[in-house]
Amino acid sequence: MQPELIQNIERVVSPLVEAIGGFLVKAGIRGERGSKIVEIYADTDSGITIDQCAELSRQISVVLDKEDLIAGGYRLEVSSPGLEHPLKLLRQYKKNKGRQLKVTANIGGSTSVVTGMLEDVVEGSAGQETKIILKSENGTLTPVPFDAVREAFVIPKFSR
Repeated sequence: MQPELIQNIERVVSPLVEAIGGFLVKAGIRGERGSKIVEIYADTDSGITIDQCAELSRQISVVLDKEDLIAGGYRLEVSSPGLEHPLKLLRQYKKNKGRQLKVTANIGGSTSVVTGMLEDVVEGSAGQETKIILKSENGTLTPVPFDAVREAFVIPKFSR
C-alpha cells in the first residue's frame, strides 16, 4: 500500500512542482496513524525559495485533500532536499557542477567511493552511457557511469 500511495502522491504533486519551473525530487510518508507526516522534496535548477515551498505547500494540501489519498490526519512538509539528502536525479547533478561530491558507486563488481569536484555531466546518446565526471585535487578526471552511482552527496564548503 505504501509504495502505491507514494506513487499517487507523486502523480498529483509533480504537475504543481513543474508549474513553478521545478521538479519533484522525492515524496515520502513517515509516522503512523493520526501522526503521519507527508514529506515533499522539490527543487528548481536555480534553487527553490522559501516562498515557493510555502506556495507549493498550500497547493499540495488542497490537492491531497481533494483527492482524499491519505486516510486520517497528516502534516505536510515541503522543502528542498538539502545537503543531508543524496542526489537522486540527473538534473540535480547538473545543478551541482563545480561542487565537491562524495560518490559511492558499484564499478566492476565492487563498491568504490570517489570524492572530487563535479566537473561535468555527460548525457549518453546512441549507445553511450550517461556519466558524471569527477576531478580530484590532483586534477585527475574520473568518469563514473550514472547507472553505477548508489549514493552521492554534496560536500559543503566552509569559508574561514
